[in-house]
Amino acid sequence: MAEKMLCPFCGTPVKYAIENSPDWYRDPSLPVYRIDCHDKCRRYWLEAISDPHPQIDPTILAFLDSLHDEQRTFISESTRHACDNGVLIVYNEKILQYLATDWQYAKVAVTLYALKNVSFRISGAGFDTANMLFFVDTADARFTMRIYRAGMPIHKIRSEIYWLKALWNNGQIKTLSPVPGRDGEMIQSISPTDRPSRYATLYDWIPGETLNTLPASERTPELIRRLGIMVGRMHAVSQTLELPHWFARPRYDIDWVTSKIEVALGNDAMDASAEEFTKLASLRSRFSRFATEQGERRDVFGPIHSDLEPHNIIISDGQPCPIDVRGFGFGYYLSDILTVSRHLSEDEGTVFFEGYQEIRALPTDYPQQLALFEELRML
Repeated sequence: MAEKMLCPFCGTPVKYAIENSPDWYRDPSLPVYRIDCHDKCRRYWLEAISDPHPQIDPTILAFLDSLHDEQRTFISESTRHACDNGVLIVYNEKILQYLATDWQYAKVAVTLYALKNVSFRISGAGFDTANMLFFVDTADARFTMRIYRAGMPIHKIRSEIYWLKALWNNGQIKTLSPVPGRDGEMIQSISPTDRPSRYATLYDWIPGETLNTLPASERTPELIRRLGIMVGRMHAVSQTLELPHWFARPRYDIDWVTSKIEVALGNDAMDASAEEFTKLASLRSRFSRFATEQGERRDVFGPIHSDLEPHNIIISDGQPCPIDVRGFGFGYYLSDILTVSRHLSEDEGTVFFEGYQEIRALPTDYPQQLALFEELRML
């Protein structure tokens, strides 16, 4: 039976229940408090301890006591927006510390841009505690702001912006457009008191629905064809893009894939049969053969989005627009193609590939190559 208490975030009287943590959390046997704060924070969980009896982890309560009202409101609103976007959260002291710290950075960052009457909140699409994403609102406009983890090399961020600009200028692809700060720089360095410096970027807002939330009536063959054209243009830009000497992004190459397979093969906790281990070892040799045959020619390997899932594609005025390029790096174009096309029906897939090949040709055996990347996706 649910008991009552005051929400530790917003102070509203709420119902709570003590239970084991959700199956998707790191330790299902861990006791948690499920907080049902429907009016303000929605639903979330707080880690608990069981000695001498189940209670909210005292380190969480001590940390919350150290926050002021504005920080508590920020955590409350961020939790609500995350829940409204289908993201459920188990809070421990470490995650709350991330939120409070990033609030400090965001508070400083928004002052570096020529914006008035500014408010900000977590995007609600999930908590990437290393590179936090915020929605920034003014009286008449919205922006997205990324606060990068401490120690992020500035050239990696410069490379991200360089590629985004190339998509706009060379590929006529509507995507994130960086906003300069008051000093004219696209990348801002922020240093709250007693905190290490971190970088921030601000981007214009792209209005629209993500592909995964788009009503079925608007998911037309013409839209799917445009989706194929967009991906083809992205890869055409990458194929011919002149890369400056400072350009630096992760590489999703044979070494990266092989290391992932080796980790999977050596995972003692992996619940796999001997047959599945054999398939995994076969996958390693098959991808090695593919990479040897294809090499890293610019027509098959180059800058890719690497996370072109439907939630990272905004449909704005009937045009698909790629967003969220955190994982952008060097890889096989087929990886991007597979990430998108696996979410399409058979008929949609036919239209998508027709659109893609209006821009770039694919090898005749591309279905077999995509099947290999589908297996790699499961790693």
